[in-house]
Amino acid sequence: MKFNLLILFFVFITLNGCQKSVSTIDLMRNNHSDYQIVVASNADSTTLFAARQLQEFIQKVSGVSLSLSNEAIADESTIFIGNDLLNQQALGIDSMDEDGFIISIKDREIILCGENGKANLYAVYTFLEEHVGCNMLTPTEYFIPEKERIVLNEGLKVYEPDFTLRKLCFDDDEFHDYKNWNKLEDLDEWGLFVHTFQHLIPPEKYFDSHPEYFSLVGNHRLKDGQLCLSNAGTIQTLIENLGVMMAQHPEKKYWSVSQNDCFNYCECEDCKALYKKYGDISGAYIQMANQIASKFPDKVISTLAYNFTRSAPENIKPLPNVNIMFCSIECNRSMPLADDERSADFVTDMEDWSRLSDNIFAWDYVVQFKNYLTPFPNFTVLQPNLRFFHQHGVKIMFEQGSGHNWSDLNELKQYLLSKLMWDVNANADSIINDFIAKYYGDAAPFIRSYFDATQQNLKKFEQTERLDIYGFPADYLDSYLAPQYLNDYKEIMDRAEEAVKNDPVYLKRVQRARLAVDFAYLDIALNEEPDGISYFDRSVDTIVVKQEMLEYLNRFTINSINTGAVNINERLFKTDDYRTYALSKLKRITALNKAKGKNIKILSLYSDKYPVGGASALNDGVVGELDFHQKWLGFEGDDMILLVDLESQEEVHKVNMNFLKAINSWTFLPLEVKVEGSIDGKVFKELGRIKNKDEDRGFLVQSIPFTIQFETEKYRYLKVTAKSMKQCPEWHRGFGNPSWMFVDELIIQ
Repeated sequence: MKFNLLILFFVFITLNGCQKSVSTIDLMRNNHSDYQIVVASNADSTTLFAARQLQEFIQKVSGVSLSLSNEAIADESTIFIGNDLLNQQALGIDSMDEDGFIISIKDREIILCGENGKANLYAVYTFLEEHVGCNMLTPTEYFIPEKERIVLNEGLKVYEPDFTLRKLCFDDDEFHDYKNWNKLEDLDEWGLFVHTFQHLIPPEKYFDSHPEYFSLVGNHRLKDGQLCLSNAGTIQTLIENLGVMMAQHPEKKYWSVSQNDCFNYCECEDCKALYKKYGDISGAYIQMANQIASKFPDKVISTLAYNFTRSAPENIKPLPNVNIMFCSIECNRSMPLADDERSADFVTDMEDWSRLSDNIFAWDYVVQFKNYLTPFPNFTVLQPNLRFFHQHGVKIMFEQGSGHNWSDLNELKQYLLSKLMWDVNANADSIINDFIAKYYGDAAPFIRSYFDATQQNLKKFEQTERLDIYGFPADYLDSYLAPQYLNDYKEIMDRAEEAVKNDPVYLKRVQRARLAVDFAYLDIALNEEPDGISYFDRSVDTIVVKQEMLEYLNRFTINSINTGAVNINERLFKTDDYRTYALSKLKRITALNKAKGKNIKILSLYSDKYPVGGASALNDGVVGELDFHQKWLGFEGDDMILLVDLESQEEVHKVNMNFLKAINSWTFLPLEVKVEGSIDGKVFKELGRIKNKDEDRGFLVQSIPFTIQFETEKYRYLKVTAKSMKQCPEWHRGFGNPSWMFVDELIIQ
């Protein structure tokens, strides 16, 4: 927010002459108002809508309906919407940002206007918020007070945004009222938006006839990688195909020509020469963007500074109509970027790009994508990070949240971000307090207590804790999700529910807010069992699942469904699926297992890249999580062959193992699993086999059971063979590289 003092003074004197100033005026009192709303007869539809919105909300607040007219009546008190009936040059709005506006309040004359309809609407909603007390708190929920009197402070303010375009990726995408109220933007000027190589040169159309257009990685051209940007045919095809798309949508200004969402950049000798010439891989991408931008000088060509292209190049500069989309995906969120030594390289990259271009789009990330339903206390870094981007000349600010999915305190987060993207120096604490008070009613003190506790508990560990957008609850057991803190959060949420138990609206909001606490507690209890937080009673000979924990899991699942927060992560793994996964895991952990404590030999080569103890990991009673880093035994490019010695002949009829499916991490299910039995360890009889029939290529991470049942017989030795794919398939971006196969607990019954 910027205040041009010369304009303020000029407008104030021009509009009000030498009249004696008074500090306040009554817009409405005793069910009466002297004011009428005036909008020009030729006003655009957005300005007319703004006038009607003002009329509607004033009536909701006070019960008084202000008249709406096309011309001012002499000596009548007037609210002007828009500049059509005013002197635009005298107002000073012709030199403002296109989204800028003024609010002038003086006895008998109120002016709410910018230089276009959208700015006029912003002026009206800001007036309603700052002077009448209305708020649009979420895309579907307002705060509208009831007042018998509306008193306005006289004065004039000029409002201009700190970022030219402000975009949130939460659930506001389909809610235009929320975006307009909170001065957010659509991306309606974009013809193509991010990761567009696959759309501009689709492999299904071009790969067979022009494999040279695609990245050479190792000895293979990849369908699902990047493009070969040293190839003249690639650049020409990009230009031609983009031209066709532009002709279909001539009204679009921005066109993204950018890398796919993977690595796999080209390693051919000509591309390597470009990387060397420009000092970084990004140089080849800027050369490509410049070549295209020169062909379309009236458009803006956007390209990514992301992952392997994040660092700025040397010996080349983006053309003025090349937009740099600069991304913070790797960064830590426990500290502000500028203060965190772990983000020093990122800060350097930002500085380097800002020296090369003033056309920068900053893409920031503000939620935990692998676990939306986990406390993610990054609020204290939001404002300093936005200030950092603003200070480095960023024009477009994009904050990627959880999209249409709920995430920890996301209503508050998107509301706060919308205010800070307009004014990076706004009072964040006041915004937070105001929102919590209005959104949670009598539960507000407890929600604020939870908010403060998570932020402060993380603050204690900010130097050592990495708050990762791809983390899991158990990653933070040594910091803000330590057992004593989890129990504190649970107690706070219980008290919050109790405070609003008789108000269904506030209760639903509190129950949704507590999902993050409940999920973290349940997931840590399932996977780690620290200091009494466990599903299990281990005080008896046989492990027993606690009934109260099963009830807790059921309540969490029902609560998520009732409050509309059903997705655990960005891959649309739902809370009901999580319940099924948890129950399956509990069943496996408590199952009677004849392999437990027995000798298992691995007859093939397993990997120590993710050490879990080798063969002992297969019968230690510990079941793998939904992440290959956690408690899974891995085989890289090799089959799994196990030999189990039951020490004596035992009756057996079933063998079960779970395998991890994580295609995006090059982890595939076995092609088949076979079980053989032997009495002497030399002669084996096949007992059964199961082939993998799963053809889904989606990126959802799953723990998939492979169960082989057979006629009950006595054996001392069992051999279990899982046949690996060994190499990533031709359709996969890892083609030509070893594939992974991860296995957890072996259960023999």
